[in-house]
Amino acid sequence: MKYSLKLKISLLFISAFISIVMIALFSFVQISHDNKRTLARYTYLSLSNAIDKRSKTMDFDTFTNAGFTKIDNKTLTQTLIKNADFDSKNSKFPFKDIGHIKRIYKPKFVEHNREHYLLISVNDEILAFSIPTFGNNNIFIPLVFSLIALLLLALYIATLKSIRPLGILRNKIKEFSEGNNEIDCKIEGSDEIAEIANEFDGAVKKIKALSHSRQLFLRNIMHEFKTPITKGKLSTELLEDSEYKNILKKAFQRQEFLLNEFLRIEQLGTGELKMDNEEYFLRDIIDHSLDTIGENAKNIEVDIEDIKIYADFDLFATVLKNLLDNALLYGDDHKAKILTNNNQIIIKNIGKKLEFNLEKYKEPFFLQGKKQKESRGLGFGLFISIHLVELHKMKINYSHINNESIFTITI
Repeated sequence: MKYSLKLKISLLFISAFISIVMIALFSFVQISHDNKRTLARYTYLSLSNAIDKRSKTMDFDTFTNAGFTKIDNKTLTQTLIKNADFDSKNSKFPFKDIGHIKRIYKPKFVEHNREHYLLISVNDEILAFSIPTFGNNNIFIPLVFSLIALLLLALYIATLKSIRPLGILRNKIKEFSEGNNEIDCKIEGSDEIAEIANEFDGAVKKIKALSHSRQLFLRNIMHEFKTPITKGKLSTELLEDSEYKNILKKAFQRQEFLLNEFLRIEQLGTGELKMDNEEYFLRDIIDHSLDTIGENAKNIEVDIEDIKIYADFDLFATVLKNLLDNALLYGDDHKAKILTNNNQIIIKNIGKKLEFNLEKYKEPFFLQGKKQKESRGLGFGLFISIHLVELHKMKINYSHINNESIFTITI
């Protein structure tokens, strides 16, 4: 499963936020518990000071001076008594036992509407007192953690905003990889993402300038080569029919063919070769290939099924033409055969095995020096065919069995 950077950052901040909430809740509960223990201890000390140790009587003036206020509201008193379960032996709230005072005055601690009260029994009458508070940390803690949560949220938003240009840069890089060198990915800013985007923008501009120079050079060189070839072909047509004329025509045709092959190699190398795939009958593509081969097509045996393939008509015809040309040229009997078997197109001839591994022919100029002189060809046709097959998302394999060279294209 693919996880984006945005998702990872979001999960990280969510985890941090949940941790802060859990810590805040734990702190709030702990502080509330500590506050209750503090109130219980203060109440115990206040009661101890207000009760005469000899007479066991209570001095209410001393008790009220300690901050306790008697509740005169009978309705509230009855509510507190009901909540305290006054007849139970155990206090509803887990405060520390206050010793001998409990046996005489039966004190009970009650929390009502977030306020703490003390209930005591005096001469069979239950009196209610409000317990004084000494500041409220319960407000401070949520405030602190709320500020931390807001800071975390602001940091999260700022982080997402800072990485947002990455999505834009990714789309620009994708456009550039598809051949659009007119992109502008310059980003204002001084962080690392802006630096990367601006460096890439500079690289794109340099590549664009180099590509323009290469195209200009290629157009000029193609013009310089094609002009004499065209003049030669026109001059040849002015000659009388003879063997010499045929030799010249074939020579110029060969030069024109090689020039077009070089152009196609250049287009393959730069990824500029565009495809126009449609569904065609394989027989129609083969017939077009045979037409371009010319007179030697009569030496090719065709045994194919009536099937359709999804391909670029001209480019796939070039694949078959190059493979058939090589089969005729390098076959011992200068004959070739093309046939189909389910989803495979097979081209075979009787002849020697390829001099190099098929992978080696993916390199356009791997034959150099002595290797080029000893080789039976330059390898351009096979180079083009291999790459065109791969552009069609097909596979090409080579085998040599029983003195037969076999090329298999899996559709």
